[in-house]
Amino acid sequence: MLRIRSAGIALLTLSAAGFVAAEERPPVKIDKPRLEAYVRYAEGYTPEVKIRADDPVPSPYPGILRVPVHVSLGEHRLDRIYYALPDGQRFLSGSVWDLGTSPFLDTLERLPKDGPAVGPPTAKVTVVVFSDFQCPYCRQLATILRTNIPKKYPNDVRVVFADFPLDTIHKWARPAAEAAHCMTDGNAEAFWAFHDWIFEHQGEISETNLREKMIAYAQSKGMDTGKVGACMQSRATASEVEQSQKTGERLQVQETPTMFINGRLLNGARPWETLDSVIKLELLRPSDIALPEDGGAHGTDKPATLLK
Repeated sequence: MLRIRSAGIALLTLSAAGFVAAEERPPVKIDKPRLEAYVRYAEGYTPEVKIRADDPVPSPYPGILRVPVHVSLGEHRLDRIYYALPDGQRFLSGSVWDLGTSPFLDTLERLPKDGPAVGPPTAKVTVVVFSDFQCPYCRQLATILRTNIPKKYPNDVRVVFADFPLDTIHKWARPAAEAAHCMTDGNAEAFWAFHDWIFEHQGEISETNLREKMIAYAQSKGMDTGKVGACMQSRATASEVEQSQKTGERLQVQETPTMFINGRLLNGARPWETLDSVIKLELLRPSDIALPEDGGAHGTDKPATLLK
């Protein structure tokens, strides 16, 4: 496998002129082939890896543009985000900090906000979990979150679920996610009941009996099994799962579970003690560090990707 090495965060001293509002400057143009070649060298990508830079787009930071760079090796993909300075010749690799806003502002603005959620919308802490119904580590994390958060933080923490099926290693994860949407779209209570049930019975489900299990579950809940079966057969909800996965890819999600706690990325089924400490950190966040209004060693499942 090829290791993708994350470049260090460059600390640059920028003149005030470097932060003139973008609308006061001519459109920034970048030499994309040159940038792609530079990224290949800086990050240590081998020749088989394809690299494609997008056109620069506005970032949350005045005068700085966001440049997504797509890295792929066969069917495996990784998105990296770089930031272009106004001259189009200098780039930031890493985080951009504005001391008046969250250091995770760029991530927060791109996290899904309309997925099935539990917890009050006014909660001070939002946990977004990218998960896969066939992933055993996702089951572990789901148990940790569902057991502890309602008890300790019923009013302070909101959990949002996002689909991220790993097709290369979990063959029934995507159809299960599509089935979940068939049965529960628009009904958060129904979704979380299904969420808990499928993780509890994960070991009983296979690629061959998935449809049978889904129909039996729908019947046990008094649903129209004909409608559910037709929805699954036609894959009517496939685009919803695909959209969630693409959102995750743009956020550089590569494994499950991956969660963002107020935008702070954590991979794996972390123990409750770790999650609790991060939640406490967010609850004690200084009042002058604003969030948008909308706003490894740990167990993970990952396909054969660009990462070791």
